[in-house]
Amino acid sequence: MTFQSKRAWRLQEFAAHGGNVNCLALGPKKARLMATGGEDRKVNLWTIGSPTVTLSLSGHTSGIDCVGFDESEEHVVAGSASGTIKLWNIDKAQVVRTLSGHKANISALSFHTYGKFLASGSLDTNVRLWDTRRQGCICTYKGHGGRINCLKFSPDGKWIVTGSEDGTVKMWDLGTSKVIQEFKQHTAGVSCLQFHPCEFLLATGSADKTVKFWDLETFDLVSTTSSEAKPIRQIVYDPKGDALFSGAEDSLRVYGWEPARVYDSLCMFWGKVADMTVQSNQLIGASFQHTNVAVWVVDIGKLKPFNGDATPLVEASESVAPLSAPTQAPPSRPSGPVFQPSSNPDPAQPPPPVQHEPMKRTPPKQRKNLQHWEQKGPTKEPRYGQMGEVNVAANALGKISLIDNQPEQTITESEFMKTAANGHRGVRDNLEARLRNLQYVRTVWSKGDLKQALEVAISLDDQGITVDILQVIQSSPAIWDLHICTIVLPALRTLFHSKHENHLFVACSTLKHIIKSFGQLIKDNLNAPPVGNIDITREERYKKCHLCHQQIANISREITRHSGAQGKLGSAIREIIKISESFY
Repeated sequence: MTFQSKRAWRLQEFAAHGGNVNCLALGPKKARLMATGGEDRKVNLWTIGSPTVTLSLSGHTSGIDCVGFDESEEHVVAGSASGTIKLWNIDKAQVVRTLSGHKANISALSFHTYGKFLASGSLDTNVRLWDTRRQGCICTYKGHGGRINCLKFSPDGKWIVTGSEDGTVKMWDLGTSKVIQEFKQHTAGVSCLQFHPCEFLLATGSADKTVKFWDLETFDLVSTTSSEAKPIRQIVYDPKGDALFSGAEDSLRVYGWEPARVYDSLCMFWGKVADMTVQSNQLIGASFQHTNVAVWVVDIGKLKPFNGDATPLVEASESVAPLSAPTQAPPSRPSGPVFQPSSNPDPAQPPPPVQHEPMKRTPPKQRKNLQHWEQKGPTKEPRYGQMGEVNVAANALGKISLIDNQPEQTITESEFMKTAANGHRGVRDNLEARLRNLQYVRTVWSKGDLKQALEVAISLDDQGITVDILQVIQSSPAIWDLHICTIVLPALRTLFHSKHENHLFVACSTLKHIIKSFGQLIKDNLNAPPVGNIDITREERYKKCHLCHQQIANISREITRHSGAQGKLGSAIREIIKISESFY
């Protein structure tokens, strides 16, 4: 492959943090700036193409789970595992706002079109709208049944759309703080969403491995792509709205939507891509793994349909709404690339096209193709209106009024109490479910079968319950034996993937107890010479020792990913690494 024929290459890869990287975001203005957040509780800013950190920001007391820029790239925002949000002025390298209110990890952040307001989503299933000038929460949106994975304001600033792990997409009106539309057709968590730059069209990507396109005038589903090999992680329209780029693990596809079709497909090696943006006829994608961050570049001018060839590889799926007439192939765009490939970049070849049955097209329907969102609103209510400044006439209960002659919203005391009670319902339901599970484990335990109680607790797939049980049995060394070890060790391997410090501490202390109490016994049995007589008890003991040895080896290889942790947790991790090394 010649230099000119390369369509994608890895621009750089570097170690970004002392601990694991949890999140990253590319600057929306020029794609020259990148922010990363890590377990080391720092936000690092980078100039893309340089492995040297430009600015390191601190202030959070727990790991960073989400980062983002405002449209002007003057501010960067970061949300932590504790539910706290901090906003920094990049030029001054100072914290300008600290926002508290979420009860769990921050999982999504987005600045309002006008930059003075911020929306946040959390593992607590709530969405909050903040006034960054007044350091207060204007409104809390409740209704999702799972973690908020993504959220965006509409281009005119009057709607906010949220995607959740519960598989739904909700569209909220900022003036009334109510849901005006809900899309439920995804069969797994919604991971990303994008508004079309010119049309009233919304695209959503999901862990169900499909992208869906929605008409925002009729709220109909326009089309759905065929399933990709891996869940959809990021989507982005090209600036002119001719196609949509869909990033999954180690792959990139270029989609059209009327009808749904695959224009082009590339096999990438970027892993789980975490953000994508398009600038100067190039797509920039970034991903992270452990402590490292990698940046990839795709030359859009060498992809269909931007190279003048609008022939699709496959028809992606049958559309479900009336379709517009297919557009002509867009002309090749002037080349002004931001980044150039190296002399020996990592190539990304397109995989062989997937064979699909040709779809039957329905009669075309012309949909409005607006040059700018603010020029004209759709014909039916509730719809986008003309752009207006968002005025935070927020009262004590956090209502917004938009300057469009709408009366300010009020709320009675009974309505407030009902809203407050609904806010606690999700927490109450979670605690009640956990209590039922603990009561079930206790019932089994009370029958005198500790091993079965442990197996039941671990099978519930609730790390909180597993940690509770481990803390109880650690205080009773007499109940431990090799069989208990074979049950507990697989659960420890799972706990070492947790983001909660308490879970990691309990996993460390439990593994330390097992190695110190049974390590020598395991080694002695594995190293003992064979005997001539058949000894069933010895054979059973040998099998358990062999299984424990394998499980400890698997855990030892994985806990090194936490070796860069700081504070008491870092000390505990490094101690258990040293103990496990001496075990071998």
